[in-house]
Amino acid sequence: MPEITLRHEIETDEDTFWSKIVFDEGFNKKLYIDELEFPQWKLLEMKDDDAKISRRVLVEPATSDLPGPIKKAIGGDKLAYTEEGTFDKKSKRYVFKTIASLMPDKTKVSGEMWAEKIGDKKIRRIARMTVEVKIFMVGGMVEDRIIKDLQSSYDASTTFTNRYIKEHGL
Repeated sequence: MPEITLRHEIETDEDTFWSKIVFDEGFNKKLYIDELEFPQWKLLEMKDDDAKISRRVLVEPATSDLPGPIKKAIGGDKLAYTEEGTFDKKSKRYVFKTIASLMPDKTKVSGEMWAEKIGDKKIRRIARMTVEVKIFMVGGMVEDRIIKDLQSSYDASTTFTNRYIKEHGL
């Protein structure tokens, strides 16, 4: 079960990161639809109380360049997932899991994200994720692809986020 930890510097403070970036529907639509060119990103539900923020998001990543063996193993080239996550306001950590639209019992991606202050208007976003795919013969290949896509998406999102923050004075 591979694990990946990603660290990126974001040019804003921690409160702005969570409220105006992570949990802002408009920002996420711009990021996922316009920047990352995902066919779909849709907020299904978000609940906010004194202790936590819980949300469910439907995401359909771009999959046009999937290798043939992966497409065959997962049953096609249209893949979506629902991310279910909870942000604990006290610890300021977001814990999430994804539920794949295809073979959800064989594919598990989960993780945790938090921010560390490294300056007045600068944080380090840390995301640790675990990927597990139990598909005979190609599970490892699918895990490697998911990890590669996660790395690429997080790298691209960092560039976009810092540009967005600058443009919007956040």
